[in-house]
Amino acid sequence: MSQERQAQWTHRLEHLHALRERLTAANHYDRAYEAYLIIQHVYDRWADEMFCSHR
Repeated sequence: MSQERQAQWTHRLEHLHALRERLTAANHYDRAYEAYLIIQHVYDRWADEMFCSHR
């Protein structure tokens, strides 16, 4: 994976984690949980791109 692509993934995940933290701090737990699920999906996509491309 290129450094540029890795930076895109890192930026996306940092943004989503910050969003989840803001939602939790504002007591929007249902939306924070949705953000958590999205984060898990993004990690799955990252792993697919990271490890499936090496086959």
